[in-house]
This record gives sequence, C-alpha cells and structure tokens, in this order.
Amino acid sequence: MLRRLISYLVDTYAARPLLAGLLLAGVLLLPGAVTGEAEVPPHLGYGMMLAYPPDHLRLVREAGFDWFKYFVYWEQVDGNRDRTYDWDTVNWRLDEACTHELNLLLRVERDPSDWTPIQEHEMDAWETFFADLAGHIAQRRAACPFPYRVALEIWNEPNLDFQWGHQPVDPARYTDMVRRAYRGAKAADPHSLIVAGSLAPTGGLPDGRAMDDVAFLEAMYAAGLKGHFDAISIHNYGFGGPPEDKDWGWGILNFRRAEDIYAVMIAHGDGILPVWATEFGWLLTSTACTPYWEESGFAWQQVTAEQQADYLRRAFAYADDQWPWMGPMIVSNLDFSTIPWYADCDPLRYFAIFNQDMSPRLAYTALTAMDKRPRAWTIWGMQTSVQDLVWIQAIDATHVVSHTVTVFNSGEMPFSWNVDIKFAALPVSVTPNHGPAGDSFTVTVDPRQLPLGDHTAALSIVADAPDVPESPITLALRVRIVADMHTTYLPLIGQP
Repeated sequence: MLRRLISYLVDTYAARPLLAGLLLAGVLLLPGAVTGEAEVPPHLGYGMMLAYPPDHLRLVREAGFDWFKYFVYWEQVDGNRDRTYDWDTVNWRLDEACTHELNLLLRVERDPSDWTPIQEHEMDAWETFFADLAGHIAQRRAACPFPYRVALEIWNEPNLDFQWGHQPVDPARYTDMVRRAYRGAKAADPHSLIVAGSLAPTGGLPDGRAMDDVAFLEAMYAAGLKGHFDAISIHNYGFGGPPEDKDWGWGILNFRRAEDIYAVMIAHGDGILPVWATEFGWLLTSTACTPYWEESGFAWQQVTAEQQADYLRRAFAYADDQWPWMGPMIVSNLDFSTIPWYADCDPLRYFAIFNQDMSPRLAYTALTAMDKRPRAWTIWGMQTSVQDLVWIQAIDATHVVSHTVTVFNSGEMPFSWNVDIKFAALPVSVTPNHGPAGDSFTVTVDPRQLPLGDHTAALSIVADAPDVPESPITLALRVRIVADMHTTYLPLIGQP
C-alpha cells in the first residue's frame, strides 16, 4: 500500500521527479478511433477498504456506500496448485456482500509473505485459477437474491519493486499476468470484471526500484494490454494536498494523478473505459508519530481531522463533477486503526476513518452525510467497440472501406440489438443489421463517386430490452475526401 511508495520517494525529494510525456495525437486516419469526448454512462461507486469485514461491513452500508475492498491470496485458496480449492476465504466475502447488499472488489495476489511475481512456468496455472475463481463467484452470486457485482483487481502496485519481492519492476510480465487473468476469468464468466493497474503514483527512481506509473501503463499497452481489462486502477492518495490541486506533489503525488492515467487510455483508444480509484485517502496528523514519520517520509502528508473529512468529501464531489470516466472510488481505509497487529504509528492507522475504540472520526461522519448518486449495479448496459468511424481518403485513391463493430453487454440484463442507418449522405451498408449482445456487424462505405469534402451518416444501435442502459447508441460515420492527403490535410490527420 502507500507506505511502500513513500519509502521510494523520500530519498529523492531534492530532485524533482521526472514526468513522462504523453502523446495525445489524433488517430483520425484509423477507423474506430475513440476520442474520449463522448458522454459515458453514469459513473462513480462509493467504496471502503476494510481490515475486518465481519463486524464492520454494516458501517459501510450505514454510510450509504455500495462497494468494499478485500484481498484473496492464491496460496490460501489453492495451496497445492492442484485445483483442490479451499474457497472459505472467498465465500466469506461473497456471503458478506450478499447479506449486506454490497458490491465487492477482490484484490488477487500471492500471500504477502511472498510477493514474487507470477513466473512463466506458473502462468497456465494462474489463468486456470482465474477461470475457476470467476466460475465459482458466478455460481455463488446466482444463489443470492441481491444482484451484487464482484470485480477482480490484479496484484498491487506492480510499478514498485517492493510489491514484486524486490525483483526488478517488469511491466511486460505484469501485462502477461493481466492478460492471462482476463482470458481465464472471461472464459468462465463473460460478465466478470477485471481491474488492471493498481498503480502507485510516482515519478520513478533511477535505480529501478520504482517506475513512473504513467510510463508503466504506456509499457503495458506496448506489451499487449489493450482488450484485456475492464478498468485501470490507481491509488491516487491526496499526499496532504487539496483534492483539486493538480500541482501538489510535483504534479504527480496528488489526487488528480488519475487524470494522467486516463490520458494514456485515451491515447490508446480506450477512452470509453473507466479509471477506478481503488485506494485513496488523507493521513490524519499524529503528534506522537511525527518523529517516526519524519524518518519514513510521511510527515509532510499530515492533515487535521477537519481537513481529512473535508478533502475526502471534496474528492468525491470533484470526481462527480469533473470525471465522467471515473468508476468506483475506494476510501483507504475504514478500520485499520482497530487491528492490533499493526504498529502504533503504522500510517494505515491514520488513514482510517474510525478510531481505535471504533468511534467514528469526522471523516466517516462527513462521508455518511455526503450526497451520493443512486446505487447502480451495472457498469454499462450496452456499449460498442468504437465511438465513431472516420475515414480520410485522397481523391485519386478512393476505395471501398469497412470496419467491424462489436456490441457488448457489460451489465446483467440480456438483450439483442438492431442497427438502423440514419440520414445517410454517403453510400453505406450494414451486415447483419441485428444480432445478440456479444456479436458484431460490419459497416461498409463506398466513397468512390463522392466529391471533395465531408460526407456523413449515422447508425442507431437499439437494444430490444427497454430497460437496457445506454440504448440507443448513435454511431457517427464520416468520410473526408481530400485532394492531396500529404499536404493540405497533414496537420489535421496528425500523421508523419
């Protein structure tokens, strides 16, 4: 968690962290470009990370929150790697989610005594474990009268070597772990949610002990991440600064670091997918612990009880107003202050929003009173693999173009879809024009007789179930015919 990040940063405060640059170039030349500008579905979920769910989950529910976060250790479930599973630790959490009517984020990793990354010879077993885990969860959920959701977060802060048993940080290996987990889980339950990243904000260190989180995500895309996750997660703690302050902490160590992660997703055509803040919070001041925190690098982050409450509330308000792409936000934490095996000055005790005696801190009271969006149990009802289709062709090289569009069901309600062509000002056809969720259709355009300029059309994709969210979806089509693609329109296209 956060303590590992600070140990990597404390020795580098004299030098400002290096900021990874983001290439936000347009990709208009390619069909299927996702701009990130389209309206995305209702967002936000309200969650808390817990140390002891059995007694404390009621406090999450009483605060009006709808998610909680806990942990699953591969060794505890499948200690002999023979698929003879002990599901107790998983079932406890699933049954609690059902009883308390809460959604559940499970972070899946090795036991903390051995954070060695998954090795190549273990990858097949890792994939199989996720298939069996997702299948078991689906079966257990089906027996519950309440339609709670379960998301699986892959590992913890893989851009820090502490979380890898002090082995070198390796985004390609982590990406392979994510890809295999995604493949296994989706094979067993297509509705399972895979959350990748779990990134710790950092500018990186030259000795390789930490890698810039933005650069790490870029490297994940280079290693084949695309198409193998449902959300990217970040631990965008406040580090003592106001949630609205993007300049705090060298522009990196602040709540708004999530924006830089989303910018990478947009650049890679994943603007329709959400970011999840799976750990965030503010460190409550402690006079007794300040000397210890001076040595460990936490002292500069301290805030008063009033600030902790205000910043948490304002963080949710900022995300609600400014980040339509933000999904569940998990406060770190509810109750780590109450667990006896944490040291007296362990920072987790002071990120907590309950005191050691289980009396609420001001932060819990503020979050309970905070206005919240209505509870929503689907991430999306219907979505497509693209948001628009754009082709640019030179007049002396026009040719028939086509692109395949997939219609996804990422909610719980089954449906089929139909496609209609609306106000077509260019020759366009769609095959097939109906099908079940999960199937695709092909859009074909013949621009060979079109004059110079822009020519547009639109498709309307409609679900046959009336209560499916996001139905209908309008898919814009545009063909631009230019005289010379390499001169006049070079700045527009953004291509070399």
